[in-house]
Amino acid sequence: MAVLVFGPPRSGVDLVAEALGGQGVAVEQWDGRRAHPEAEAAEALDGGRWEALVRTTASVEACARRVHPTAPIEGRELATWAEADRRQRAARLRSRLLIDTSHLDQRRLAEFLDRLPSGWLGAKEPLVVAESFSFAKGVPLDLDCCLDVRALRNPYWEPELRAFPGTDPRVSDYVLEQELAGSLLDAAEQLVGAEMAPARLPRPLLRVALGCTGGRHRSVAMAAELVRRLERGGVPALAWHRDLAV
Repeated sequence: MAVLVFGPPRSGVDLVAEALGGQGVAVEQWDGRRAHPEAEAAEALDGGRWEALVRTTASVEACARRVHPTAPIEGRELATWAEADRRQRAARLRSRLLIDTSHLDQRRLAEFLDRLPSGWLGAKEPLVVAESFSFAKGVPLDLDCCLDVRALRNPYWEPELRAFPGTDPRVSDYVLEQELAGSLLDAAEQLVGAEMAPARLPRPLLRVALGCTGGRHRSVAMAAELVRRLERGGVPALAWHRDLAV
């Protein structure tokens, strides 16, 4: 499969390209710093040179850290991003996949992509990724829909549960036994069903983000349970806990 990985400078184009290349995908990368007549022209993109367009993104803070841990964003860099954004407009409109690299280094990105099934990038039906995250660390930029589970009672405030993650049965039971948890999961299933309707444009991944304060307890338990529910209904899904190992 031939893939174009593109995005603004320092958004992780190189990270995603390297990770996909490690899976045997033929990757070309483009960060928009220079003109690319084929990637900028809608007619060329529609001609099918690349079988998939993969777009990267990252927060301004993450991009700044990749320049220097404490360096501010300069006007010159912002101008470079604006020019890259202009050049990549046609590709953005045609991309089937967005990957937020704000919280992912090369190891974590490869870990995520390695969990995806063989042939996922060219699949006609999306794989649902239920991603737990911490609101304190930032909302994922590549989500399709989001569920805020902070209204649930927090295991963090239970001394006997605080040290354990949401993957632990004791924490999971505490979270899922709450009546509100069932209502939120019902709503999440309805959202997934609506997003996977045949009228939607085909895409390889459907990202459902579930957030709590620290990304360690409630969101983790809820993401894992959403995956179990979806799989029982015949929907392919996997859980990804963005902030659990951080």
